[in-house]
Amino acid sequence: MGNCSICAIRSKAVDALNPTEVEYLQGNCAEVDMKPGESIIKEGSLSSHIAYLKSGLATIHKKGVKGTDQILKILQPGCYIGMQTVLSNKIHQYSASAIEDSTICYIDITSFKDLISRNAQFANELILYLCRDELSYFARFVNVHQKQVDGRLADTILFFSDEVKKSRSFQIPLSRNDIAALICATRESVTRSIKDLSDIGSIRVKGKSFEILNYDLLKIISEKG
Repeated sequence: MGNCSICAIRSKAVDALNPTEVEYLQGNCAEVDMKPGESIIKEGSLSSHIAYLKSGLATIHKKGVKGTDQILKILQPGCYIGMQTVLSNKIHQYSASAIEDSTICYIDITSFKDLISRNAQFANELILYLCRDELSYFARFVNVHQKQVDGRLADTILFFSDEVKKSRSFQIPLSRNDIAALICATRESVTRSIKDLSDIGSIRVKGKSFEILNYDLLKIISEKG
C-alpha cells in the first residue's frame, strides 16, 4: 500500500486535506495492480468504492442500445473513476478497464463522502475536477460529430503523442476495433483512414506502433476535420 501523504500524483483535492484526514483516507483505501483488459468498475454494478488511477492507462466505456461498447474517454494517471455515483446513483452508469499495466487506488465510498462533508476545500476541488471533465466531454462530442474519420483519427494520434506518450514515436494500446469505438467509426473506416494518413506521409504505422512523420500536416488534418 502506498503512502497518500507522499504520493507524487495525488490529486489537488487530497492536497486540501490535513494530515489527520490524509491518514483517514489512507486507512480506507486499497491499492490494486491490474493488467490490460481487467475491469476497474463495471456498468450496472453496485458502487462501493471510488477508484483513482495512480499509474497506467484506462478507458471509460458504456454499452449502447445494440449491446456494443462505446469508448467515451481515455484516462491517464490522476483521474477519478466512478465519482459521479457518489452524489447521483448507487449503480455504476459506465465501465472502466485498464489498457496498460495500471495501479488503482480504491477508496471506500462512505469515507469519501465523509471527507466531502468535513472539508469544504476538498469538496470544491472535486467539483472543479468534475467541471473540467464535463467540459472535455463537450469538446469531444462536437469533434466526433462534426469531423470526418481522418480528422477524428488524427485527434487520437495527436492526443497519444502530445498528452500521453510525449513522443513522436509510440504505441497506442488499443485494437483497431477499440480505436473505432473511441472515434465513433467502423473498423473498416479506421483501417482506411490509417492507410490514407500513411499514404500522404503524415504517419507510419506497424501494428500498434505509430510514428508521426509530418506533425504539421497531421495537425492541419486534425484542425480542419
